Amino acid sequence: MKRKTHKLPYLFVIFSIFSAFISHGTPSILSAEDTMNVDEIMPGMKGYGKTVFTGGRIEIFNVEVLGILRNWEAKSNMILIRMSGGPLEKTGIIAGMSGSPVYISNRLIGAVAYGWSFAKEPIAGVTPINEMKDTLLNIPSREKGTLPVSGWDIPSLSQDSLITPSATTAMIPPEVSDYDAGKTTLTPILSPLAVSGVESDILQKMQPFFHAYGLYPVQGGSSAPHPDNPERSRLVPGASVAAILIRGDLSAAVVGTVTYVEGDKVLAFGHPFLQTGNADLPMASAYVYTVLSSQSNSVKMASPVEIVGRIHQDRRAGIAGILGESPRMIPCHIEVEGSQRLKYNFEIVNNKLLTPSLTLMAAQSAVLSTERKVGEKSVRITLSAHIEGREKPVVIENVFYELDQPWFSLNHIVQPFTMIINNQFRDVHLTSIDLKISVLDFRKTAYIESIRVDKKQVKPGDTLQVDVCLKPFTGEKFYQTVFMRIPEDTLPGSILNLTACDATYGQTLNLGRSAGKYFPTNFEQLVRYVENMERNNNLTVRILLAKKGLTYKGEGFPSLPASMLSIMSYSNYSGIGPLFDEVVSRIPMEYVLNGNQTIPISVK
Repeated sequence: MKRKTHKLPYLFVIFSIFSAFISHGTPSILSAEDTMNVDEIMPGMKGYGKTVFTGGRIEIFNVEVLGILRNWEAKSNMILIRMSGGPLEKTGIIAGMSGSPVYISNRLIGAVAYGWSFAKEPIAGVTPINEMKDTLLNIPSREKGTLPVSGWDIPSLSQDSLITPSATTAMIPPEVSDYDAGKTTLTPILSPLAVSGVESDILQKMQPFFHAYGLYPVQGGSSAPHPDNPERSRLVPGASVAAILIRGDLSAAVVGTVTYVEGDKVLAFGHPFLQTGNADLPMASAYVYTVLSSQSNSVKMASPVEIVGRIHQDRRAGIAGILGESPRMIPCHIEVEGSQRLKYNFEIVNNKLLTPSLTLMAAQSAVLSTERKVGEKSVRITLSAHIEGREKPVVIENVFYELDQPWFSLNHIVQPFTMIINNQFRDVHLTSIDLKISVLDFRKTAYIESIRVDKKQVKPGDTLQVDVCLKPFTGEKFYQTVFMRIPEDTLPGSILNLTACDATYGQTLNLGRSAGKYFPTNFEQLVRYVENMERNNNLTVRILLAKKGLTYKGEGFPSLPASMLSIMSYSNYSGIGPLFDEVVSRIPMEYVLNGNQTIPISVK
């Protein structure tokens, strides 16, 4: 009897050593009986968790259960734990620990996922593993791609129409732009966004956007060297995992921890990334250089190692990936021509929310890495978006004058690009993005000073010579001649207004004279609107005619017979609006133009 009573302690020691050996990186696949339900967990229970603090080695930290927050969110429970061991007493909860598996009696209870900013103790919230499995494993991997996010209003874009304090905050939906790092509510642990090839000033401007989605941007390397031990790059519970957003000359990856592996299925994070539902992100192993301690948010300094699969689910309980699958990313090429000529080639994640913002970040960084930050600049930008199933790319082009606003012009290009990929008419699958940016380190602007005509009275069918006086900044004034033909059916005795104007005033006239044409009702109308927005270097001369027409569902009908015009005007169908007919001529200039002038012309 005596020998039997001593057998259990020896067996317990052997089992504990074996468990510790498993926890330090030996691959293991958990099955359903290796997990523990919330109802079995009691306050005071002790266990351990697994995560990576340095390199690729999985280490153990201690855990004590404080209690269960039942139904803390709808149909969701939260396990409260106190962590200790390793660097946790000094660092508190570490950004990048999201997903770290927690065990009691060698049974998995869930993933470290929630915490409080500025907390003095490493107290965390654990997402129960069975909720993660029920939410993420029972949803089949659907067709690669993401669901559309909420639509964006169509702005009137020109040189002066949308000046904002920051381009990045303009790209953030208002409901997510009020991030407060100091709030004391239980929130998802911030995930490190390891970024390389991006200017620090740009990262600073993008922080409100990233923080709104629980991301903590830190500068790092594009990819870590292969570990000496290939086994450490495998995705096993406790290993570091990365969701890649950009790879190539620029890179960005979100780092977390693997919670559970079942065959080729991987669960991680324990909280949502963006909560897009269906996702299509590269899943990679990651290498941790060190842990940076901070009173606000300690963070793992990490980089991705190699892509091993695809993240296909991003939901409230965490993210789910499949090993061996390849996601579809969008090739992106940026060429900057200025004091230097540099090219950037990279791939960007295929996501309707992230793609425009990450493109903006990459373009801003590309410009600032070669051109001056402070001072006057003249900028020409051309963005070509190639869309699957469409022969010609969508081309958005404009020129700008900047003074200490490196984000300004790029934001005016990326906003219409955002409207295209988030349109309400059809799914858009981008096959590539090309962005060309030319920068001159001096001001090229001119003011429309006056206009003169060769005759004040015209007859229907006449050709009118219009001379527009332009005054360049610090330069000599000159005249640009434009010939305008008066239509044959112009009403004799009418007074015509002739206007020479810049893009801002021209866009205002467009909306006042034919507003219906600028509310598209199908995808091709939207593309036409985006590609034909008033450009800041166009000298626009317009003659407003007395003749009226109609717009119907985004199309203009300027020359309807009087009978048809009368019938349509009183139609009981929606989508009909007024159209004031005009003759328009646009002359591209080498200057960014400002100002407007008007002169009346009488018809004999």
